[in-house]
Amino acid sequence: MLYTKEEVKRHITQDDCWVIAHRQVYDVTHFLQLHPNHISIILPKAGQDVSSDFDFHTRQMKKVWKKYHIGYVISVSLQNIIHIFTK
Repeated sequence: MLYTKEEVKRHITQDDCWVIAHRQVYDVTHFLQLHPNHISIILPKAGQDVSSDFDFHTRQMKKVWKKYHIGYVISVSLQNIIHIFTK
C-alpha cells in the first residue's frame, strides 16, 4: 500500500499507531499491546518519521520490524498522479 505522510499522521493513538522509517510505513499498534512498557517511548513519535530510531536497532530487531510493515510513503503529488491514472 501507498500512504502520504498526512495519512500516517492520523494514526497516533495507543490503539492505532503507525510510524515511518526510511519511507516505509509500519503499523506498530500490535507491538505496543504486546510490550506496553514501550508505549512511553514509541507513542510520542506516532505518525512521524523514526528513521534514526530504526537505524539504532540491531539487525535482529530490524527483522522484527518487517512483520509490522504495511506500505510505503509517497508524496501528495505522486498520490494525485496515481489517482488520475486509476480513474
